[in-house]
Amino acid sequence: MLSSLKQVDGLHIIGSLDLSIRVGVVSFVVDGIHPHDIAEVLSSVNVAVRAGHHCAMPLMKQLGIVGTARVSIGVYNTREDIDALVKGILKAKEIFA
Repeated sequence: MLSSLKQVDGLHIIGSLDLSIRVGVVSFVVDGIHPHDIAEVLSSVNVAVRAGHHCAMPLMKQLGIVGTARVSIGVYNTREDIDALVKGILKAKEIFA
């Protein structure tokens, strides 16, 4: 999932990219698109993410962002699920460009 997300121009992963210390949760922002708008577009293509402060508003202020979109992946997810996530993010970029 990380390698696919890193290919999206303007998408910034929050946190380390070191796979040895990551779990199956990735928070991200996309230049010029509010996280709630990303979540809404993804929902329209049946991809579920969370958006907002995630009970970490002091961190968001420190990072200088309004919030993040957060996606989780587990053993039940497929490559097609990741492809749908990326396709949905690209759709959001088209809508809000």
